[in-house]
Amino acid sequence: MRNKKLLWVIGILFALLVVLYFYLTTDFEQVEPLKNKKVEKAEGVQISTDFNTNTFSSKAEPKVLKALKLCDSTIQWSEDLNRPSCTPNYFRVFPLKKGLDIAQGCMVLLKAGVNGFPVRRFVVYEKEGTEMVQANGFIGYPIEFRPQAKTYDDVVIRFFERYEGQKYFYNCLFTWKQNRYQYVRCEQINDANIKPEKQTQVSAEILQILNEKQLVF
Repeated sequence: MRNKKLLWVIGILFALLVVLYFYLTTDFEQVEPLKNKKVEKAEGVQISTDFNTNTFSSKAEPKVLKALKLCDSTIQWSEDLNRPSCTPNYFRVFPLKKGLDIAQGCMVLLKAGVNGFPVRRFVVYEKEGTEMVQANGFIGYPIEFRPQAKTYDDVVIRFFERYEGQKYFYNCLFTWKQNRYQYVRCEQINDANIKPEKQTQVSAEILQILNEKQLVF
């Protein structure tokens, strides 16, 4: 009789272990794909920010840099960051829009240290009347352009800040609207994708940081 009761207890315990095993296995299979799920985004053009490999495609680039008074056009080449020549070791120039002459609109990436400014800057210009005026300024640098049909490309800009001794990098998307680039959302923090359900809240918080620290102007 005791043996039957013992076998019955062992049987129940075994059944419970089997149920527990399948429960844990099923739960793992549901969670694991979510961890590895990739956030889809539009294909873009990656941007190099290595000034050591940068070149100008024509004489138009130094000409527009001179017009913007960003460099010293009286010298052919300079190694002095405080007196930069209008050369590709200090500046990278992008057209503002496909098919638009850079004299009518351009985006300029300035190397860190140029004209006494310690970090890289990215400035957007568009011609109004007879003068080029600044549409946007960013204390950051472009890492990707996302082509848009019949309009200005979207741009992903990488920002940097320190908070409580930690480094933070924000990759944020901007789109052209009302004659300037406007913030859409932050997509990555320290190169990790922001979860879709937290996108709106986190993007608002990052925009507040960018404004408070004057990383956009």
